[in-house]
Amino acid sequence: MIELDLTTDVLVVGGGPAATWAAVKAAAAGADVVLADKGYCGTSGATASAGTGVWYVPPEPAEREAAMASREGLGGYLADRRWMARVLDQTYAGVNELAGATRYPFPVTGNGEQLRTGLQGPEYMRRMRAWVRRRGVRILDHSPVTELLADPSGAVAGAVGHRRQVGRDFRVRAGAVVLASGGCAFLSGALGCNVNTGDGALFAAEAGAELSGMEFSNAYGIAPEGTSVTKTAFYHYATFYTEDGNESR
Repeated sequence: MIELDLTTDVLVVGGGPAATWAAVKAAAAGADVVLADKGYCGTSGATASAGTGVWYVPPEPAEREAAMASREGLGGYLADRRWMARVLDQTYAGVNELAGATRYPFPVTGNGEQLRTGLQGPEYMRRMRAWVRRRGVRILDHSPVTELLADPSGAVAGAVGHRRQVGRDFRVRAGAVVLASGGCAFLSGALGCNVNTGDGALFAAEAGAELSGMEFSNAYGIAPEGTSVTKTAFYHYATFYTEDGNESR
């Protein structure tokens, strides 16, 4: 039985950084927005449980060049510099906006400058939830989406789900759906990853989406049984060799 039936411009599925930023930006553009999180938006997910580093580099050519050059080595020289530049631009603008909109308490150096290269997860996501609510977004907590809806042409047109705390189903008809529900690291044992069951990737695949770059989704890789450390080592911690025994980069 559908107890809650909503119609909105944008439905955001998820409750972490990507989801809350998507909701904030859609609402700022004038859209009516609903956000559905399987947990409690602001506390569920890996970022809320731990924190995140930020690739915050001022828009100075020399600093940006050095930053991209250093990351190319870490990524086995597979990176596309156009995307790296885009990430640097977006991160710099986003962190500055976050500082102004939420008054995030970045640590301050001895000369009075804020260090904006990292975020403490609990404080970050608490402020993101407050920002989302100030933008007028309707948040459905403890409400996992179970299936996407499609219109007669096959286009995604919303989703249905279940409100766990009241034991009733819900439906949201939407002009656009943003899937930002995290990865698939629920067996890693890492903080906050118990909810990362790959729902968004599955919904996208069921809707006919083509997934790109999945071969690089290895943040939580092979590790010894019982270990508490499951994050994949960066490439520069290992040495790779070609078939003839020569060192490879």
